[in-house]
Amino acid sequence: MFRMMLWFGIALALVGGFAPATATGAAATPRVHVIVIDKMVFGPMPADVRAGDIIEWANHGILEHSATARDGSFDVDLKPGATARMTAKAGTFVVFCKFHPTMQANLVVK
Repeated sequence: MFRMMLWFGIALALVGGFAPATATGAAATPRVHVIVIDKMVFGPMPADVRAGDIIEWANHGILEHSATARDGSFDVDLKPGATARMTAKAGTFVVFCKFHPTMQANLVVK
């Protein structure tokens, strides 16, 4: 019985039946991009956001703000001092604050 199991194990190893612990093509770990809202403006939008990455909105201001996509795909409300996270989806988004509509930025997710 042991010989049969040994031969079976050798045969599987020879034909690639055992997957290595670090298989290629594994999903990359999502990166976290922090976008700060302060003094009535959105901080710089990160240039290297990919779909699946995490965007953390951080309100460093003294007023409530939002990060709202003009196309309605996301709407994050942020009390003063609050943070909130969302998973980025591919696209180009015009972001504004629904409480202060003159606050705007463009977010590009590849």
